[in-house]
Amino acid sequence: MDDRRSAAGDAHLPLEQHNQLITWYVLFTITQVTTLVIVMLDRDPLAERLSAAGLLVLNALWFVAYGKKLVERGEDDWRGFVYAAGSLVTWAPAVWLTGNATFALFGLVPQIYMVLPLSWAIYPAAVFVFTPQILTWLAGSDAALPWAAALLIIGFSQAFGWAISRIAHQNKQRGELLERIEALTIEAERARWSADIHDTLAQGFTSIITLLQGAEPNVGLALQTARENLREARALVASNAPSPLDGSSLEDALRRLVSGVALPSSFRVIGDPVSLPTAVEVVLLRTVQEALNNVTRHSGASRVDVVMRFDSDGVSLEVRDDGRGFGDALEGFGLRGMRARLEQVGGTLSLSSDEGASVLVEVPL
Repeated sequence: MDDRRSAAGDAHLPLEQHNQLITWYVLFTITQVTTLVIVMLDRDPLAERLSAAGLLVLNALWFVAYGKKLVERGEDDWRGFVYAAGSLVTWAPAVWLTGNATFALFGLVPQIYMVLPLSWAIYPAAVFVFTPQILTWLAGSDAALPWAAALLIIGFSQAFGWAISRIAHQNKQRGELLERIEALTIEAERARWSADIHDTLAQGFTSIITLLQGAEPNVGLALQTARENLREARALVASNAPSPLDGSSLEDALRRLVSGVALPSSFRVIGDPVSLPTAVEVVLLRTVQEALNNVTRHSGASRVDVVMRFDSDGVSLEVRDDGRGFGDALEGFGLRGMRARLEQVGGTLSLSSDEGASVLVEVPL
C-alpha cells in the first residue's frame, strides 16, 4: 500500500494532516462550484445545462459518500478503482451534454492520486483526461483540448501524484520521528522521577523507620526527617530545586544531610568554594544522599565522613565509611542512578573498598 496512508490516518486525524486534507476539500469544492457556474452560464439548451449540473452534483455526493472515506483512511487499493468508476459515470455524461463540464477535471484528477497508488493512478487519470476528447470526437465537434495538451496534462498529473506521495512519505517519517522523540522524552522523565523518588522520599522513609526502630528511638530526628520528606515531595511536584538547597548553599545543605545520619559523622570543605551551576549542585546533593543511605542500610559501618574539595580542576566529593565495603556485590538501582546523573553534568563516579568503602564523585568545571 502506498505511503499516502500516513497522510490520512483514520477517523481521528492529527491536526496537521486534517488541515492538509481540508486544503484538498476546498480545492475540490472550488472546482465543482466553478464548473457548475460555467455550465449554467453556457448557451446550451436549459435542459442540457440542468442535467449536466445535476450530474455534477451527483459526482460531488459520490465523493462525500465514498471517496472522502478512502482519502481519510488512506485505503489506496482496489477500492480506488471503484471510486474512479463511479466518478467517471457521473461526470462523463455531463461532459457529453456540455463541454464546459470538462473544468471539473481540475478537482477530479488529484482525487485519483489520493485514492490509488502512484503506479495505478495513471491509468484512470488518462481515462479522465481523454474522456472529453473522445466524447467531443464522437459528437463530431472540435476536441475540448488539443491532443498534445491532453498528453501534457497526463504527464503533469503523474508528476503531481509523485509530489503528493513524496510529501506524504516525508510526513510519515516526521510523524514516526516525533513519536520516537516523545517516547524517549517520557522514558527519560520516568527515569528522572524514579531516581528522584529513590534518592529522596524512599531514603527519607528508610531513615525514619531506622530512627524509630532503634534501641533508643530518636523521635525528634525522625520528625525532622519526615518534615524534610514532605518538603521534598512538594519540591518534586512543583519541579523546583531539592528542598535542602532551598534558600541555602550546597555546603550548608550537605552539612545538614551528614548531621542527620544515625551514626557518628563529619563533613569538611577543602579549598575555596565557588559558585556551581544548579544542575551540578542537584547532582552532588543527590549523590551524597544516596551514598549516605547506602552506608546506613548496607555497610554495617560505625562512622562515615564526607569531604568536599574545590581545586582548579573542579569539585569532588568523597563519602567514606569504615564498614564492610562493596565486595563483589552488583551495583543496584541507586548506584546506577548516581552514575546516570553524573554523566549528565560530565562527572564521574569511583568506588573503592580499601579499609571500608569510599564513593568518590568528581565534576570538572
